Amino acid sequence: MELTASGIKDLVSRPTGEVPVTSVFLNTDGAVFPRSADYEARLEGLLRAAVSSAEAGQDRQSAERDAEAIRRWVSDDFNRDGVKGLALWASDGEIFDSLHTASAFRNVARVGETPYVVPLQAMLGRYMHIGLAVIERDSARLFRYRLGRMVEYHSIDSDVPGQSDGGGWSQARIARNVENAVLHHFKEAAEEFRGVHAEDPFDALVLAGTHVEVENFRKLLHPYLAAVVHGTMSGISASSTKEELLEAFAQVEQERVSARRKELLERLAAGAGQAETVARGIDDVISACNERRVETLFVVEGSGSPGFRSGTGMLTKDRAAAQAFGGPVQPVDDLIDEVIEQCVLSRARIELFRDSFRLDGEPIAALLRF
Repeated sequence: MELTASGIKDLVSRPTGEVPVTSVFLNTDGAVFPRSADYEARLEGLLRAAVSSAEAGQDRQSAERDAEAIRRWVSDDFNRDGVKGLALWASDGEIFDSLHTASAFRNVARVGETPYVVPLQAMLGRYMHIGLAVIERDSARLFRYRLGRMVEYHSIDSDVPGQSDGGGWSQARIARNVENAVLHHFKEAAEEFRGVHAEDPFDALVLAGTHVEVENFRKLLHPYLAAVVHGTMSGISASSTKEELLEAFAQVEQERVSARRKELLERLAAGAGQAETVARGIDDVISACNERRVETLFVVEGSGSPGFRSGTGMLTKDRAAAQAFGGPVQPVDDLIDEVIEQCVLSRARIELFRDSFRLDGEPIAALLRF
């Protein structure tokens, strides 16, 4: 799978069968686990705990087959080169999806009815998809940066004629031809980049080049793309090294993530006491989730609370409340995980935090749509 909001939704929306899904997230960072035997030993502990958590009978037998398939794949097929985080999903003894990342996951394994996606949301919330357009009069290069990795995604070279040192009418005509060629080049690059943004939107686009060229190019950007322009980078050009580009990307990412969270938390604080705009605490957030009203969900990592799901899909903290919604009632190990998955399906934004300080001590809170 690809670690995007749509990729996570597709994973969660996968049709469920009669047997559970085993989800494993493994830290394979060589700085933490120098030898493959080190992370394989950690994996073994995770798998044993996951199998033990499955209900006795068919579910446990399926989880045991999943565990064996995962062990075999990690031992025989996994290439750790450049991979710090590994996620695997298996069901009925077969691995049906996987993910390699350049950033480490927290080690965790779960057996459940659906794929476990909370670590994906945590990672997605801490990183951004950033584009860098390096604009020159006869070339344009587009770089993508996501989850600590940078790739040159697109490159355009145009046959723009050089300037002439002559004078008179001939020089003026040549100058106009050069200007038209540069303008055509900028329009072509702007349209190409618009198409890239439409397929996989950027959280931010940064422009680099001389001031004149960048400003002329910016005027030609489609409004949807212009809306995510973060600004310009000084000192970045087509000759910049990979290290220089990565450093610039990391700086932009930190600025954008900090600004986004600051704005969302300010909205949460401003809505204090207004049940129509915000929800705080498990009870209020579950109610909003059942009504599909969550726009942005704030969760403290590691928080958990058992509860129940009604036959109509409603989540509650107690069995009687679930029964009131109708249908057979099922216990759930973690209501917060269930809320996260429901919010993924409804395209809500998920923001995960390491502690509850910024949520006034609550494990969960939400901004509401209406």
